[in-house]
Amino acid sequence: MLTLPLVFVLSTLDVAHQHLEVRLDPATSMLEGRSIIDIGEGGILRLELHDSATLQEVLVDGRRVKVAESGEIQGLQKGDRLQMDWTARLEEDVQAGERIGQIHNHSVKAHVGEDGVFLSEGSNWHPQVLDEQGHPLLRSMSIELEPIEGWSLVASGNPIGTTELSQPSWAWKSPRPVDGVAVVGNRHVQIGREVQTESGPVEVVVHLHPDMADYAPLYLDASENYLRQYTPLIGAYPFKRFTVVQNFFSSGFAFPGFTVLGPRVIAMAPRSLKPGYLDHELVHAWWGNGVYVDPDDGNWCEALTSYCTNYGRRALEDGAEEATRYRRGILNKASLDPTLDDGPLGNFGRSGQTVNRFVGYEKGSFVFMMLEDILNDGVAPTDHADRRIWSVLKSLAERHMGSRIGWSEIQAEAEAAFPDRPSGWLDPFFDTWVREHVVPMTTADLEPAVMLELERRMSEDGSEVLIDPEFHHYRLFPHQQTSPTIAGTLGEGVTILVDEGLPVGSDVTGWMAETSRGESLLLVGEGVIEKFADRIARTDDPIITADGSFKVAGRIWDEPGQSVLHTMHDPDHPGRYLTVFHSNGQIGWQRLRLIWYYGKDTTVVWDGGETVLRRVHEPSAWLPIE
Repeated sequence: MLTLPLVFVLSTLDVAHQHLEVRLDPATSMLEGRSIIDIGEGGILRLELHDSATLQEVLVDGRRVKVAESGEIQGLQKGDRLQMDWTARLEEDVQAGERIGQIHNHSVKAHVGEDGVFLSEGSNWHPQVLDEQGHPLLRSMSIELEPIEGWSLVASGNPIGTTELSQPSWAWKSPRPVDGVAVVGNRHVQIGREVQTESGPVEVVVHLHPDMADYAPLYLDASENYLRQYTPLIGAYPFKRFTVVQNFFSSGFAFPGFTVLGPRVIAMAPRSLKPGYLDHELVHAWWGNGVYVDPDDGNWCEALTSYCTNYGRRALEDGAEEATRYRRGILNKASLDPTLDDGPLGNFGRSGQTVNRFVGYEKGSFVFMMLEDILNDGVAPTDHADRRIWSVLKSLAERHMGSRIGWSEIQAEAEAAFPDRPSGWLDPFFDTWVREHVVPMTTADLEPAVMLELERRMSEDGSEVLIDPEFHHYRLFPHQQTSPTIAGTLGEGVTILVDEGLPVGSDVTGWMAETSRGESLLLVGEGVIEKFADRIARTDDPIITADGSFKVAGRIWDEPGQSVLHTMHDPDHPGRYLTVFHSNGQIGWQRLRLIWYYGKDTTVVWDGGETVLRRVHEPSAWLPIE
């Protein structure tokens, strides 16, 4: 037996196919596996394998071979069959990565237990072959899982054979080269249907705990709607089946052919079916799990998936006004905390680079919004589905499905929309917004970035100007134009003042200890708020609190279960914010636990556990001309 802490960086051979045979024992967290690798081109095989794994035997065409200290297997020839038997005990502290209000627990990589199975393709739970750059080699893969009584498992790719959609599938195969196989599952019921799309039938299956099976129709209906919406826009769904799996920890992760969602997200339906949730995970079947990210050129897939779903669904379904509101929201978020925009988009996800998630997701999606405007070439069809960018994306998927690409391939596809223009005509745009770090500040004399247009509206007397009123140009707002939210209050540091005797425990207020101290204010409770009443009254969007009631945005709220979060510009400290949290009665104090989550809203009102108002205050955007 050989235990391999394998981290190897070169491989000169090619793999025709890798097949896995796996037995999982949730009671003991043990995995027993066999990997059969058919060699396409000979050379040196180098692998990665999980730290807890032990190789039991390695055979080449039935002959036992030695594995070098480095983990290399040398002298492999075209047509050789390499068999590797291994075992591993895969148990992780799932709860260690759980955070109040967070829907992603990124700490779990490879876990087999009574609480569930989660084996990510990047965890090296199976022998992982590396290419010449040290990246996982793209190759054809299949897996056969030993059935577990009462369980349903899902693996990357397509199910092999025909089974009832309500019954587990135990064999899966990738329809195109992949860089590994993921496996997830639990004691679930399966409910499914076949959906007819423009490109052919797609199976949709939902795996849920029996106690949550009533949510299945919501997720089936939503998945069907998304498939019918996106297949005409970006091409055939890349897999035979789309599966929604209830995970046993906080999740919102996409894998080839399926997604895992945490139990809290599942239970949030229909709120969890807003743009940017399930649709985002499904569209990753094209971007990230169909067309792959070139790890040497940054992660573009989150930006493009966010453009298609978080923004695209709003533009497609709700129209121009909602699209404009969403664009402004991204700019407002960056303006509230400019430290979020901390590097070039092309460096997001690139090895050795640390660029904020905001850049990779929100700013990245905004870059695609600006690219959409360029591709419109001065004429934007009213129906968003008719805009040229969708045909570009459809062609991108068709041309590169199963391949790794970077920003250069995306640029080339966009340029091809205008075949009469020279190669590289979009260089200035991609150089500015992908390769460089550009963060314009809105001023009265702001000039548009290269290749972009910037609308300017003058006041009747010529003393003021309105810059980019539809928010098509990425930029920061001056402080007075930002919509105040708690994200601004917390962003650059906050002083928190809390009423003595607050009727909640540390489980509700614990997050406050993790904040950085600064000049903005968070006031919790009527007594503290009353001390700042004069300053609050001088804001441009005040709130009045009293014992058992509050008044905000012209309305009085006086029910005992109601509570409010409200943020204002601090009139005494320009550039700082003033946030209050008030509850009319005992029940509302529990909302204090998650107020930091509402970073896009100026005002949030709850009635018990129900959100009854979410409001954004937009100050005047007119700028004086000097």
